[in-house]
Amino acid sequence: MKRFFCFLAVLMMGSAMWAQGVFTVVYATSDDGFVNVRKQPSMKAPVVSKLWMFSHGLGNGVLRGKSGKWCKVSVGKDTGWAYAKYVGEMNWYEGNGKPRLVAAKENTPIYAESMEDGSHDILFATVGKGTIIADKFQEDGAYYVLMTAHDNLFIKKTDAKIVP
Repeated sequence: MKRFFCFLAVLMMGSAMWAQGVFTVVYATSDDGFVNVRKQPSMKAPVVSKLWMFSHGLGNGVLRGKSGKWCKVSVGKDTGWAYAKYVGEMNWYEGNGKPRLVAAKENTPIYAESMEDGSHDILFATVGKGTIIADKFQEDGAYYVLMTAHDNLFIKKTDAKIVP
C-alpha cells in the first residue's frame, strides 16, 4: 500500500511538471516538406502559415498545446493548428531529475544564432514564465545554450533560472 502511494505521489509530481509546460520545437514530417498551419483545428479552416521540415537540425515552430488530432503551434508571429500526424517534436527536457532551466519571466525570449556575425539577436520564440526550457543545456558567457545538430538556441542568463 505504501508503495502505491509513493508511486502516486511521483506520478502527480511528474504530471504537475508537464502541466507547467515544456518548451518544445516542432517541424513538419510530411513527404512534401511542410504542413499547413490553420486558423482553426479543421482541414477547412484558412491557412495562416506553414510549418517546415528541419533546417540546420532545428524545427521552425513552437508547440503551444494539443487537442485530439491537432497541435497548436506558433511559427514566427503566427499561431494556429497543424495536423499532428505530420508534426515532429524536439525538446531539451528529459525529466530525469537533473537541474532544470526555467523561464524566469513572462515572454522569455529564446534566440537563434545569427549566421552573419555569430551574435544571438535573432528572436526564435518566446515562452511563458515557469516554462521548463531544458535539463540538457550548457553555459556560455551571458547565455544558456540549447545544442542541436547544427544551429543552437540561446537564453540570456538573466531571463532564466536553474531549479534543482
